[in-house]
Order: sequence, then C-alpha cells, then structure tokens
Amino acid sequence: MATVLIIEDDEKSRRLLSDVLSYHGYEILQTDRGEDGMTMMASSAIALVLMDIQLPGISGFEALARIRASEALRNIKVVAVTASVLDTDRRRILDAGFDGYVPKPVNLRELLGTVQKMTA
Repeated sequence: MATVLIIEDDEKSRRLLSDVLSYHGYEILQTDRGEDGMTMMASSAIALVLMDIQLPGISGFEALARIRASEALRNIKVVAVTASVLDTDRRRILDAGFDGYVPKPVNLRELLGTVQKMTA
C-alpha cells in the first residue's frame, strides 16, 4: 500500500490521521515540522503528503513552494489538512498549488476518499 507523510503540529490530529490511515493499510510517516517533512520526502518514496497550513518553522505554503520547486519532489501529491475553512481560504490553498483540501475537523469518510483518490 502507498506511503503517506503526515505533517501536522497538533499531536491529536496527527495521531487521528495516522491511526485511521494505518487501519486502512497505508504506511505512515509523520512529523510536526515542514522542514523535517522535506527531509523525509527526499529520503523515502512518498505517494501523498497530508499537510497542515499553520506549522512551526516554515508554513505549509512555504513547504509546498519548496516541494514544487524541487525537481525530485514536485510530482508528489500534497493535500492541505487545515482549520482554515472559509471559501477564500480554500481558494487560496488550491491556487497555491495544493492538490486537494480536507477541512478540520476532519470528516473521516472525506479523508479516506481523498487519500484513496490521490494514491490510486
């Protein structure tokens, strides 16, 4: 099954995402910082990144910009998982180049559908 990297600074949210996806057979890597996620992407075969927007250190937007600028990483699918749920937030996230968007609190059915679609 595909490997999913979770970049989320809230431990409870990270654990929920990890537990649900692990239960459904996904291999999980996780970190609470964008910089660490970049390092993990460079050294592992990642099929999908689930990333919070508001992270300590570099933001999800900055991490995405670095991913898209990297020849080796630019084709990795990246989905924002965020509490920024206004229509303007969603548009800004998708316009920035994220491949998808999952609002918090996370609807598990929506999360699984998005992950399945992005890793198929």
